[in-house]
Amino acid sequence: MERLIIINGKLILPTGIETNKTMVCRNGKIEHIVSSEAYIPQADDRIIDANQQYVSPGFIDIHIHGGGGHDFMDGTVEAFLGVAETHAKYGTTAMVPTTLTSTNEELMTTFAVYQKAKSLNKKGAQFIGLHLEGPYFAPSQKGAQDERYIVPPRREHYEKILEKANGSILRWSVAPELEGAMELGRRLMREGILPSIGHSDAVYETALEAFENGYTHLTHFYSGMSGLVRKNSYRFPGLIESGYMEDGFTVEVIADGCHLPISMLKYVYTAKGPSKTVLVTDAIRGAGQTEGHTIIGSLKNGYEVFIEDGV
Repeated sequence: MERLIIINGKLILPTGIETNKTMVCRNGKIEHIVSSEAYIPQADDRIIDANQQYVSPGFIDIHIHGGGGHDFMDGTVEAFLGVAETHAKYGTTAMVPTTLTSTNEELMTTFAVYQKAKSLNKKGAQFIGLHLEGPYFAPSQKGAQDERYIVPPRREHYEKILEKANGSILRWSVAPELEGAMELGRRLMREGILPSIGHSDAVYETALEAFENGYTHLTHFYSGMSGLVRKNSYRFPGLIESGYMEDGFTVEVIADGCHLPISMLKYVYTAKGPSKTVLVTDAIRGAGQTEGHTIIGSLKNGYEVFIEDGV
């Protein structure tokens, strides 16, 4: 069987970045990595010269909204496939399409479109489940979420969503301090869905209770969450401090150097370590675009933002 050989690359390995290595792949998997001198060619080898570029595992993006002029909230198969193909060009091999707070109609449409797009996705990063970002958030931490559609978690509401999603949801970001959120966390665990804490003003005690009810992940760490809170003469740790204090929490960071500066990214990595730190893009429609205006959310109900100096 033909082997795929990658030579002359900077291989990103657990031991660091290795330059004098050759990667041998067979049947779509890495068979072994040898020193360049030890590589023995075979007649049917297909060789790729990486030309000193990085050779990395495919990126799995668990928080992404769009790219290439498309957003998952557009509600079309073309948008889903467009995002997947755009990010595949930059090394993303799998993704978790993420929603925004929206009308119930838009959200329900997204479920049907996702299933169809998943079956047709042959060229882009593969879809491995949906991430619902909202609509159960603290309005005070709404960030780019549309406040018109933020609601508290009511059982009849989320049960309808779970039924309509039909097993498509992989994770769900919620503000755990809201009434009914702890019950929702337990419900999601039974469904095999990861409850995440996001767009929340919870303090440490609430975060610990949430952890016990399944909320083991913090959505875009530092963004849309409480820090140290002062009430009268007392100070209370917020979600940011909770992420460090509770070792069990995994934290995701938007590793673009803008949402968090490089110094803070290093700090998070040092404190939480690689096994508890998740890198995401949280990319929107304008990803892949260098300048000009774009839209957050759907073309129908989204709002305009501007890209300047690549930001």
